[in-house]
Amino acid sequence: MAHIYDYAIIGSGLTGLSIAAALSRETSNIALIEAADVPFGVNKKVNFPTGPMNNGLRFVPDSVLAEKAMRFLESLLNTPVVADVSEEAPITYESGNFKTFLGFGDTPPAFYEELAYFTSSKRIDLASEPFQWTQALYEQFKGDFMPRSYVTKFHHEGERVTHVTINGSKTVQAQNFIFAGTVKDLALLLPEDAISIRARSKLSKNTYWTALCLDICHGKAVTETSAMHILNGTTQDEIGPCAGRFLPAVEVEGETLQASQWMTFIEHETTEDSEVVGLALKKIKRQIKRAYPEALDNIKLERIFVAPIIAGNGDIKLNANLTLPELENLWIASATVNEQKNLVGALLQAEMVIASLGFKVEAGAEPVSHDEESSSEASL
Repeated sequence: MAHIYDYAIIGSGLTGLSIAAALSRETSNIALIEAADVPFGVNKKVNFPTGPMNNGLRFVPDSVLAEKAMRFLESLLNTPVVADVSEEAPITYESGNFKTFLGFGDTPPAFYEELAYFTSSKRIDLASEPFQWTQALYEQFKGDFMPRSYVTKFHHEGERVTHVTINGSKTVQAQNFIFAGTVKDLALLLPEDAISIRARSKLSKNTYWTALCLDICHGKAVTETSAMHILNGTTQDEIGPCAGRFLPAVEVEGETLQASQWMTFIEHETTEDSEVVGLALKKIKRQIKRAYPEALDNIKLERIFVAPIIAGNGDIKLNANLTLPELENLWIASATVNEQKNLVGALLQAEMVIASLGFKVEAGAEPVSHDEESSSEASL
């Protein structure tokens, strides 16, 4: 008889791992299904000449919702994540000078909402880095991790998903399914009668953005500023501006090195076009050189990272508890369906799904189901 899991989580990025860590406080009968060889998604550790760092530009703006997301993460990790809050306006380079970035005026880029996330003048300074979060969350996971496992189809009976097909042949059965993968994929994965033709078409045609990241190791100290840079140059083009910042310079074997990390967005449909990717990378480097003429003279290492469909409008109709209207045991945890962006959206979506499953995560405690919480309050 085939094994039936309590929960099957598809995707082991920040959102999937947050949910997996929370549910692991209740059960170990969990399948964590991942298409890649390893967990962590885009938030994995990168070994760089300057030391371990995040896989591309990471930033947490200070806001009420961002602080809520950080408190949720702290309750999962049972350790402080927020070190401090700093105020430092983003800067741009215009007319030969650095100036405070005041916005895009009448010509915002098409990916304005994705880039605006990086333009907050107040930021949360982190006690640990996102690549450390995912490592710690995975260490808390109790269950079966299934790498190199592509979900190719959901199957259902009535209004409940019964199992998923993996790699076209293997099946995984579960009582509850949590999808923390790329929301666009649902257009292909969901059974024909589980989603309307219109909704399926909308999922396919929504605008999704791929993050194009460039990490550079400079052979000398370039700048002492820790401000976010928003660079765009003097001419408007289809590629759009980039965001980036310099990490503190470090001494390595008697040599001063400094890392910088940059990010822009390109439409997912053009990701396979090497010319578009090449032009975007050239523009980033051109803007760095324009602002810091000697910054690219002695590059020790240059690293390019492409994160497909990392952002965009994952518009899909869901019930209030984040399940699909036609499938009562399929929760959608994809970060792109959350109104908040980036790391904040990923964590808030995880928190909402965990609450919808009936659990409240408290630091250093087992998750408490809402039903248990209600009855205990009633008995007081």
